[in-house]
Amino acid sequence: MTQASTSAANFGLLLVALALILHSVVGGLPLDMHCLPKFAPNYADYKTRCEAGSDIKHTCFTHWAGDLKDAEVCPRIVALHAMSKLMIKDDTMKDFTMENPTDTFKITYPQFGGVKLLFENFRSKTGCKDITLFSGKENAWRIWVSDEDGNGRDIDTLNYKVTNKTLCSKWIHIHVKKDGWLFKV
Repeated sequence: MTQASTSAANFGLLLVALALILHSVVGGLPLDMHCLPKFAPNYADYKTRCEAGSDIKHTCFTHWAGDLKDAEVCPRIVALHAMSKLMIKDDTMKDFTMENPTDTFKITYPQFGGVKLLFENFRSKTGCKDITLFSGKENAWRIWVSDEDGNGRDIDTLNYKVTNKTLCSKWIHIHVKKDGWLFKV
């Protein structure tokens, strides 16, 4: 290695170290670039992904409590991949899916205490995905998620600020309710 190439390599390492230091001091760039605009139902596209004859690995969501009417859905930029489109079944804004199953996004429910759901790391071979739930600013509000397997709550913010799990069923049931720890007997 010549002295010039050694100096260039050292300079590159110095820049990386500086970037890491700045990241730890001021925080990284936000992964949520911008939130999707208000939604309109798109039953035709929803139907091809979630109803009879659809891919059994493509994730579909239904709200058993709560809805997307005032929710903020924000794509997360992952390895140069941005969310393409959200498909809503109808005006109730309870059932939805995304165009591409690998889309990563976060839903914030400001009208429901600010609880959040993060969907990421979809595996196309298995249909498994990681879901993280965040409790909101108001402890009375709670979000929990269940899948098609069993009757229990798979992920729940009742006793956790942040909780996550890998789920592998097609359908994910979202429950956003005012029954958090303030209501626990």
